[in-house]
Amino acid sequence: MKQFVPKFQGRPWASGEQVLHVYVCPRAGVDDELLRLVGRATGAMAPYPIDPQAPHCPTDPGWLHLTVEMVADAPSAAISGPDRTELVDALADSLADVEAFAAEVGPPIGNVAGAVLDVWPDRQAVALQDRVRSVLRAVRGDRAVTPSADRPHLSLGYAYAEADSDPLNSTLRTTITPRRAPLLVDRVHVVDVTWVYESMPKGDGWRMAWTPVAEIPLRKARPPLPATT
Repeated sequence: MKQFVPKFQGRPWASGEQVLHVYVCPRAGVDDELLRLVGRATGAMAPYPIDPQAPHCPTDPGWLHLTVEMVADAPSAAISGPDRTELVDALADSLADVEAFAAEVGPPIGNVAGAVLDVWPDRQAVALQDRVRSVLRAVRGDRAVTPSADRPHLSLGYAYAEADSDPLNSTLRTTITPRRAPLLVDRVHVVDVTWVYESMPKGDGWRMAWTPVAEIPLRKARPPLPATT
């Protein structure tokens, strides 16, 4: 793995800059099986130069998130209050008929940027992402969406120095069970994300945080039809 460097508009992120994002955020009391999995994986990552997104605690999701999309046309300081309201209202209108769903995430995998949990099957997550991207284009233009081939995933942590990920993957594979957990996707969060370059336990690197802007619910899932005889 190599040091992860966040980027905005094709350039390295300016330390302290804020950018609006749309996230799905796991919640304690709802996604507890997932948070237990994350806690075990976070413990396994401890010897490595990875800044974890969640603490080693099954009741605290920390900064754990699934990125739906970045609002890429301007930093948040350049998006006025009325423009934010317009964006949030448009997302709420468009997502009101998107049915909530449960996604499976895992297994934990070390990669070039740290460690992740992939989402699979990803059909509904990709459809949600496509809907959000359509709203961003309609409200803010094509430059608001940055094309990406990355599959939906939750980042367990971001690397801030180089390290061999093979031993980490071996540990994750042999010690983490169960290896998958459900994530309830029944809302999205508009958040103001910042990355700051600062000191870490094993060197200097990038650390993220965010402030909430809006929470937008999806449509409740229909109950299953009763069995017929």
